Amino acid sequence: IAMRNFRMLSFVIFLFSYLSSCVEQKSWPLHIVIDLKENTESIRYSQFAQSVDYIELNTNDSCIISDISKIFLDEDTLIVLDQDRAGVLVFTKDGRLVKQINDYGNGPNEFVDITAFALDSILNQICIFDWSTQRIMRYSYNGVLLSTYHMNSFVRDFAVLNDEINLCFLPFYSKELPYGVWLSDTNSVIVKRYDTKVPADYQFEFIGTNYVSSNQGILYYDRNWDNISAITKDTLEVLYEFDLKQRMPEDLRKKDPASIRLDGFGMMSNFSSSDQYILLSYYFYEGDGKYKWVLIDKNSGKTIVSNRVENDIDSIQTSYHHIYQLNSCTWCRVLDADPDDCQLKIQLLNLK
Repeated sequence: IAMRNFRMLSFVIFLFSYLSSCVEQKSWPLHIVIDLKENTESIRYSQFAQSVDYIELNTNDSCIISDISKIFLDEDTLIVLDQDRAGVLVFTKDGRLVKQINDYGNGPNEFVDITAFALDSILNQICIFDWSTQRIMRYSYNGVLLSTYHMNSFVRDFAVLNDEINLCFLPFYSKELPYGVWLSDTNSVIVKRYDTKVPADYQFEFIGTNYVSSNQGILYYDRNWDNISAITKDTLEVLYEFDLKQRMPEDLRKKDPASIRLDGFGMMSNFSSSDQYILLSYYFYEGDGKYKWVLIDKNSGKTIVSNRVENDIDSIQTSYHHIYQLNSCTWCRVLDADPDDCQLKIQLLNLK
């Protein structure tokens, strides 16, 4: 009996080892080819979402919001940065306005501009960076100013990690200031630099979404190299390398942007990520310019490229060319404006 049990155990170990060797091990980074000249009729919601919900951002009969520049969801709270001068607006998840933070001015508790905007979801605080005053101002979700501190460096964007550490992004070379990706504390001390190899001679920059938050950490799209990295407090790991066929070549990136023709090239404008998919929009410099959408299956690396993303779940369409990530399970898209109703409406895409 003992010998029979030993043989059975040996067979189980062999079978487990054999099956494990047959499982494809995904190695990073994953290399993905993107050709913006490919064109499927449409990318359909049902390919990545299972249902759609709607929220009207109700600003109490006043036409406050012009458009969304950035949006966050923290449990039952939606926080929106207006594209114009309405500032930051805080809503409940059902769309009721809680507070508008628009303290524009030159006073001690005011900001001249909102250069960048992030959320500290651990402390439930809204963080506004104003380069004109070189300050980060922290507000409660009820709009109460809690603290301010000085920033020595300009940033294009930033995220907030635990312990109030800022993950800073300046993806172009700066002779006088830090650049690339780094961690900074509330005393503006750089506590860590990440190796992102920002070319010193590139002159072209395209403004758009820099990062989203995910289960893997902060996902950062590096437009210098067209790749996505996962960033934690300790590491930066490149997950996806995109062979973008319409990528602007090195020699053009070194020239004055005003002196070159951009026809035929594409730059990433916005991206969202779920556990299974990445959805990107690229601005394609062709003729008058247009947006191209790219849906990527993370498991297979398969891509679908199209001029449009179509709602085939309930057929309520919008031409809005950004789909924002709220979390790894939920994305959102703004509906086209109704000329008779100035309240902004958004679709919530509940992902597969």
